[in-house]
Amino acid sequence: MSPAALFVSCFGLSIASALLPWVNGEILLLSHAALLHSPWHLTLLTLLASGGQMVGKCVLYWAGREAIPLYRGHVGKTLTHCRERIERSSSRPMGLVFLSSLFGIPPFYVISILAGAVRLRFGHFIAVGTCGRFLHFGVLALVPQFAIRLSHYAGGPG
Repeated sequence: MSPAALFVSCFGLSIASALLPWVNGEILLLSHAALLHSPWHLTLLTLLASGGQMVGKCVLYWAGREAIPLYRGHVGKTLTHCRERIERSSSRPMGLVFLSSLFGIPPFYVISILAGAVRLRFGHFIAVGTCGRFLHFGVLALVPQFAIRLSHYAGGPG
């Protein structure tokens, strides 16, 4: 498979993995990264995986933001209370977005929806989420390369 085809499939599958929790973006990235060897290709792959993920997470953000008028009663009151607290302290929620996008704990899927529901600033959500996803996928993209080099060092096949 050509690098161009890998890049296109990585971007598309990253969008799918952001929207469909059963599609594992990490495994997809690892399989794509194992087929590339150039540092530039790995960097581009990481950018595309991060970008695709954030396209999908933006869809979830806006779904959460648009769903808020549907909530009535206790859930609506809780979200309104959370939104008021966030407006007073905007750094803590962004820290949670960063940690979630970097480590996946709490799940970034859920955090993306909640970020929209409590109306975090969209630009901040994108910037912080993209940084976390880029670091997350950047480390993962290097795993196959380390395994290949370790195999060569140990005298194994490959």
